[in-house]
Amino acid sequence: VGVSDPRQVKYLAEMAHLALAVMGVSDHEEAFRTQPPLFAHAYCTTSPLKLDTHPCNVLAEALRYRFPINFAPMPILGGTTPVTPAGSAVIATAEILGCITACSLIAPDAFYFATVISGEMDMKTTQICYATPAAILTDALLHQLFRFKYGIVLNVEPAYVEAKCPGIQAAFMKTYRQLALAAMVSAPLGIGLLDNGSAFSPTQAMLDLDMNRAIYGLGRGVVVDDETLCVELIEQLAFCEQEAYISTEHTLAHFRDVLWDTRYFDRTYRREMRYRHDEADRKLLDKADRDWRQLVERHVPPERDAAFMAELERITAAARAELSS
Repeated sequence: VGVSDPRQVKYLAEMAHLALAVMGVSDHEEAFRTQPPLFAHAYCTTSPLKLDTHPCNVLAEALRYRFPINFAPMPILGGTTPVTPAGSAVIATAEILGCITACSLIAPDAFYFATVISGEMDMKTTQICYATPAAILTDALLHQLFRFKYGIVLNVEPAYVEAKCPGIQAAFMKTYRQLALAAMVSAPLGIGLLDNGSAFSPTQAMLDLDMNRAIYGLGRGVVVDDETLCVELIEQLAFCEQEAYISTEHTLAHFRDVLWDTRYFDRTYRREMRYRHDEADRKLLDKADRDWRQLVERHVPPERDAAFMAELERITAAARAELSS
């Protein structure tokens, strides 16, 4: 949860206790430290080598409750950090380790981890760009350094791209960034964000889900066993003179798991002499837009226990009263 005022932290803690009670968790202290249902999410450093007053104030409150602590540098190659991935990694590493060292003196039993979102400065426009080789390599370098050298969790954020709306630029940048991070770090699921994380598009989210199903299918690899080798079936069908694979029970049993059934990309046969890219893109975007709207229309709010809702309202009312004063 993004926190704009240190006074919010205690109310987040109350909500977390309430959620843990509903979940039936007995050891709230351990749950707070490792897997709380909600917490103040990230403490963004300011490169080079600073953690500003506001995150420090929030951090001081969060440490009292032993929430997990996530330090998040955002090095900008050629801007706030050296233009080289290696040099920027030095700055980000110093920021993370310095923050963890200082906080460990206060709360040595807290769970510390990090997130990095590296970008580079476009020297023509001064825009910060994330879907670039140097930015992605900086993220990968830091992830592998902290994973294998320090044994500290360091996540990457895949969803930051410069594209401002769904379209060919967003499609390329998101796919490129996702596949590059999947090859060197992990396959995180970035859904719907555009304009460097400042805008959320539900239409883009539907397209991202479709694309990520393909990436997930690739990442699963190939299962090799008697069922997938299906040697007996191959011997039985031989040259497919009597029956084709499309009509077998084996295909029926596995095609949904193995094949990528895209929901948005055109796989129909050619029916026209000429196709316009703008019309094809519009059909795709319109379908994604309709789909998310239908999901919202069909959504049924979950039923909540009356006592739970009353306690939640008490907490939020107290927060409003204090924070508005």
